[in-house]
Amino acid sequence: MNLHKFTAPLYFFTALFLALGQLLTISLTTMASDQTTLEESLTAVIQSPLLKKMSYGINVVCLGNNTPIFNYRGGELFGVASNMKLLTTAAALEYLGSNFEYKTYVTANGTITPSGELLGNIVIKGSGDPNFSGRFYQGKTTTVPEAWAAAVAGRGIRRISGDIVADDTVFDRNYTNPNWPVNQLSQWYCAPSCGLSFNDNCVDITVLPSKKTGDTVSLLVEPNTAYITIVNTCTYTANKKEHGYSLYRKPGTNQISVKGKFWINAMPEKQWVTIHNPALYLATVFKEALVGKGITVTGHPRLINEGDLSAVKGETITSAVSTMEQTVTVTNKNSQNFYAEQILKTLGAQVQGSGTLQAGLVVLNNFMKKLGFDVQEYQIMDGCGLSKGNRLSPSMITAILAYMSKHPAKNVFYNSLPSSGVDGGLQHRIVSPKYRNKVHAKTGYIAGVSALSGYVDTATGDIIVFSFLINNVKSLSDARKIQDDVCAALANHYN
Repeated sequence: MNLHKFTAPLYFFTALFLALGQLLTISLTTMASDQTTLEESLTAVIQSPLLKKMSYGINVVCLGNNTPIFNYRGGELFGVASNMKLLTTAAALEYLGSNFEYKTYVTANGTITPSGELLGNIVIKGSGDPNFSGRFYQGKTTTVPEAWAAAVAGRGIRRISGDIVADDTVFDRNYTNPNWPVNQLSQWYCAPSCGLSFNDNCVDITVLPSKKTGDTVSLLVEPNTAYITIVNTCTYTANKKEHGYSLYRKPGTNQISVKGKFWINAMPEKQWVTIHNPALYLATVFKEALVGKGITVTGHPRLINEGDLSAVKGETITSAVSTMEQTVTVTNKNSQNFYAEQILKTLGAQVQGSGTLQAGLVVLNNFMKKLGFDVQEYQIMDGCGLSKGNRLSPSMITAILAYMSKHPAKNVFYNSLPSSGVDGGLQHRIVSPKYRNKVHAKTGYIAGVSALSGYVDTATGDIIVFSFLINNVKSLSDARKIQDDVCAALANHYN
């Protein structure tokens, strides 16, 4: 495959397309009429006063003939935020494929007596699967562990003399990236990665309204598990101006504090708080599900140890399977950091033989090398883009997009991206019917960074790839407006 590193010259140019021998000539408001018009149109957009004091770069390429269309600082490095997920998911499809399967097994390690007692342990062997949540089960968080418990009961097991053992050894136990903001590790977007995970490694906490001023707020906790402890000092207030509360998990524990005031006329508000030690979290919820099925568990949930690893493997009771396709889709559509980090360590485990951050980064670097970029030309710190240390150029991102447009899994990659006016991060952006579903692109935001990169579909059958990275963002709404205006200008040029 012929790979291209797209670097357009600093002056702006484009090419007109001939269709049936006729030159397309459209008014400026609906289509650029010549090279200068398109150049001037895009230049006018990115030179908007709204971007004053912001730093930005843009690269645009027509895929049909690999023609550079527009470039402004496209070869310079910028923070990319969640546009990093484009690289991570592309690498997953390149090295593992869309049909790669995560397989998790529940085994009975021991003897099952005629009376239904398991003389041994139940072991959950993880594969790094991020998909055990209510996302695929009408929002019911505990569907998977309850199905496992039903399978154990169906095997005739009524009593377990041993423990519920969580085998998370496919990954290391460095749960969070050292480059992430330590004061935000309770937030869902900092969810830990683990070889055995559950509910995006978060607990869902909904604050419920009430008219009882001064009372402690009522909370709906999902899953309802003994694995977490909640210290709730948040109270109801009749004063709307006092409305403000916080949820915080004490580092290294699963103690969650809820503080502040909740206005009595507010709607219910759901928050997601990360948990510590995800594998033990799933083992605990699974034990609770077993007990709910009437199965007595004598032992306790725990992590696997050396003795378990050397023990003879037992009977497989049930298993769970999910694919890389669904994993990539959630990663990009929902911009789910947890999913991206699970993919990164999966790449490390499957390609490099080590489920670590470092091994995953080796795979990403190898992919960048395949695209024609040397490791000294950029900087990658994680798989999701949360780290401020990530640095890529717009031309690097368009190279990734161009490569994936010819990939066997191109449809999976393309369909995983948010669609303008339809879903994901673009559901409420570029919403005009004229542009609906015309832009498929990955959004990105962290403090000071706004990014948008992807594809613009054309009526002529051509596809444009673009990357617009903005740093030193003063106003997120202004940055997004200019990005959307660029997409509209590109769509107008070809539609």
